Amino acid sequence: MRQMAWTVPTMRWCHQVLQQGWLTRARRVVGIAYLSAIGLGALGAASAAGFDQFIGFGDSTMDSGYFRHGSTGGLFALGRSSENAVNRGIALAVAAGASGAFVGPGVVSTSLLAGRFGLSALPVTLPGGLGTNYANGSAQTVSTTPADGYLNGFFNNVPAVAQISNYLAAVHNVANPGALYMINTGANDLFWMQSQQSSLSPQQLYESYMRPWAATLANSVAILQADGARNIVVLNFNEYARLVDVNGGLDGSGHVVFAESQTYGSVIWSSLAAAGVNFVPADISSLFIYVSRNPTQFGFSAASVVASNPACGGGTSSLVCSPGVLVASNAEQTHLWADSVHLTTAGQTIEADYIYSLLTAPSQISLLAESVVQGGLARASTIQQQVDLSGQHRGPNGINVWVSAGASALTVKNAPNFPSASGPPFGGTVGADYQLPGGVIVGAALTAGGMTQRFSSGGDYTQVGEAFSLYAAYRSGPAWGNAVASYGLLQDRLARQVPLGLFTDQNSADTDGHSLALALRGGGDFTFGLVTTGPVVGAVLQQVRLNGFTETGTSGVTALSFSGQTRNSFVSQLGWRGSVDLGDWQPFAEADWNHEWGGANRTITASLTSITAPPFTAAAAPVASNSASLLVGTSYQLAPQVILRGAVTAMVASPQVIGFGGGLGLNVGF
Repeated sequence: MRQMAWTVPTMRWCHQVLQQGWLTRARRVVGIAYLSAIGLGALGAASAAGFDQFIGFGDSTMDSGYFRHGSTGGLFALGRSSENAVNRGIALAVAAGASGAFVGPGVVSTSLLAGRFGLSALPVTLPGGLGTNYANGSAQTVSTTPADGYLNGFFNNVPAVAQISNYLAAVHNVANPGALYMINTGANDLFWMQSQQSSLSPQQLYESYMRPWAATLANSVAILQADGARNIVVLNFNEYARLVDVNGGLDGSGHVVFAESQTYGSVIWSSLAAAGVNFVPADISSLFIYVSRNPTQFGFSAASVVASNPACGGGTSSLVCSPGVLVASNAEQTHLWADSVHLTTAGQTIEADYIYSLLTAPSQISLLAESVVQGGLARASTIQQQVDLSGQHRGPNGINVWVSAGASALTVKNAPNFPSASGPPFGGTVGADYQLPGGVIVGAALTAGGMTQRFSSGGDYTQVGEAFSLYAAYRSGPAWGNAVASYGLLQDRLARQVPLGLFTDQNSADTDGHSLALALRGGGDFTFGLVTTGPVVGAVLQQVRLNGFTETGTSGVTALSFSGQTRNSFVSQLGWRGSVDLGDWQPFAEADWNHEWGGANRTITASLTSITAPPFTAAAAPVASNSASLLVGTSYQLAPQVILRGAVTAMVASPQVIGFGGGLGLNVGF
């Protein structure tokens, strides 16, 4: 909760309440007192992509209705006796259409963000025990009371470190590793520090409060991580946007407050990093600086983006702001601020969209390597099919030359509610082989191809690759076997879109890399009349390395820097194949069951480019353990030493990859 100096207005309304009675003046007391007294509640690597629960710790910027369902205990400034009046004021506002959160009749970012992942962010005070959002208005990081000179808050507020302790106690110190943990605390600390500025210098505030309070928070979050939490996002402060004027600037005192907020946010992040916490730093400061300087891109105007012109008017807190109080029926969408310290639904949406992009970007980028793995499997299959053709019709000189080309539809899925990618890969391979006197076939092939995979969240990446392969094969009676070794070069061009409310940020980057692959395959062919059939067993080992890169973007806020990534894959194959000899025609089919032994627990490391912050590590897209691949086609002998081959393929029974394709090949013996 964010507060400003409020002693005079609070004393004035206290006098009116005493004269006119608590219940009859309750709503007006809450409306005015909250505006100036309460508000925003001041400011290990993931094991697998995807979240199954939302858990929040913080202040009123995250509060999704804590005091709608639980008692405030009254206001510090009005005393314990104000409890009934304050609670009734909230209840009356809710009955009139207010949300019970600090957003007026709108939706707070915690609910919006949780909803992006199919989850809820219900307040922990909700009856029935279904709530998981501990954030509450007027909470500071550590416990402070009127005795500390902290007069702006509720008696029943719970500080952030206590919220974390309460959660861990409720789960018996076993935190949910699949949950998303969101933390936004410290802005109320700043309000209190600002009230101390007359007696303490900025350095004294830093030494006496910022550093120790940040260390206390970091210790609590480190315990949370040690107890199992893996997906933690921590926000900094949007003070610049709160204090900016219609001309987009700050006055002298505004610059001081903004500088303090930057210092405190940096100290919190650095303390968390020093404590060994892996967390996603959310730079909402830079985000809303951009919004305040470019209001029309987000559906605002220069006047409606300033906190002095809030959607709930100048005299009502967003906590008790019902639809009838709004300055216009659509003010939740046309104004940035609900009151002088809390965002409207439009602002909350921008914040939720931004955090969603940070949480999903690493797994989204990991899809670049996944498409290479799928391409490597297809390349190995193509060469192995041509090896079969070369063995069926060897020319008088023992030489075969072949060419193959194909296209497919490929979808690589991500975790639920994370961006996936889909598009049409295409490519071709030319090769030549020679049969040695002992019967061993040796050959070489060159493959080139590319694809444009479109992200489900917007944007795409174009991937081009070239690979050189050496292969060998041998048959003895019904038994056969072959091996293909490949080295490939990769070039990627990325265009990643990030929706931020009505505005879509455009980020782009280029990177490259290489791949290594070894495919082994063998089996037995047994002939029964016109039919030849038998088992197939194989393995494809791949390693994909993509170099790190840094995005550039329209706003410069959502662009990220990514470290290099490595994807190791080991796919074992077990199947059955068969063909029918119909003279010039030879239809065939094969079905394989594939098991992926690699790719689990892979992570991607990313860094912000908008501000100095610790890098963070997040889970890559999940990899399916099992899948089935089907191959159906036919070959046709055009001439004694010329065979045409056509086939269609499908990958099915995989929760992560869907692929369908087809190709043609021509094999000529000399």
